[in-house]
Amino acid sequence: MVVSFRIGKIPVEILPSFFLVALFLGLAGASGVDLAGVAVWMIVVLGSVLMHELGHASMGLVFGLGPRIQLHGMGGTTSWQSAPHLSSVKRIAISLAGPAAGFVLATLVFVLRRPLAEWLPGDLGRFVVGSLLWVNFGWGILNLLPMLPLDGGNVLLHALNAVTRGRGERPARLVSVACAAAALLLTLWTQRWWSAMLSGSFIASNWRGLKDLSASEHDAPMRASLERAYAALDEKDGPKILEIARPVALQSRTAPVRAEALQLLAFGFLLEGRVADADSAIAAMPPGFSPHPSLTELRREVGTGAR
Repeated sequence: MVVSFRIGKIPVEILPSFFLVALFLGLAGASGVDLAGVAVWMIVVLGSVLMHELGHASMGLVFGLGPRIQLHGMGGTTSWQSAPHLSSVKRIAISLAGPAAGFVLATLVFVLRRPLAEWLPGDLGRFVVGSLLWVNFGWGILNLLPMLPLDGGNVLLHALNAVTRGRGERPARLVSVACAAAALLLTLWTQRWWSAMLSGSFIASNWRGLKDLSASEHDAPMRASLERAYAALDEKDGPKILEIARPVALQSRTAPVRAEALQLLAFGFLLEGRVADADSAIAAMPPGFSPHPSLTELRREVGTGAR
């Protein structure tokens, strides 16, 4: 069951996977800790991760963004309902605000560690203080490593974008792959299996990001061809649309460009009265893309005329 609530203007959503992973981490490190201690650990993780995301969200509010927080099995994510253009400096400030919120909480816990430990009975006080310090300070330091999608990786990305005028994604992902590979080797050597799994997932996601970036760069020049095809569509020039859009549909590597090219092909086929070919082009559109209503209407008109 998804837990939803609001903190001021900020909607918060907690997925079941968050609680499952927190429980797993608590049980995995539960040597000498009873079930009550595991429950306390889960509360510590929930409050600390939420504090971290509130740091991001609050800084986003300062810059006019509409934040949404989601806690899930991999931690937390703050996304934006509205995203006006932000400078690299503001994006870096948002990325750093999350760990900074955790460091502030950890500092307060450290200053108040003695009364906190005395207020709670037995070893529970020391356990709570130690867990709060580890989650907010220890995890915060790890989160600043230069690996996407960690905050440190986002800081690296935005800094490189500022230096390279928006071309920082490739070097940021290459650094992320290298750091994640080093982390994977270290965690395997120390037999920290959960951390090893995270490191492996970071390698996979950044490698996939590099492939997506190459595909986007490959397809970028094809936008000019699509514009010419749209101009031919305005003139209802079916043969010219087919001539321009066919090579784009065959050579494109990204779903949005391929979907546009296939839709233009369908328009061209319909203008030529080739209903079956148009249907094939529409059926070949990538998942998640549907024909424009004007294409659907033209298909209906041409199909009716063909009968």
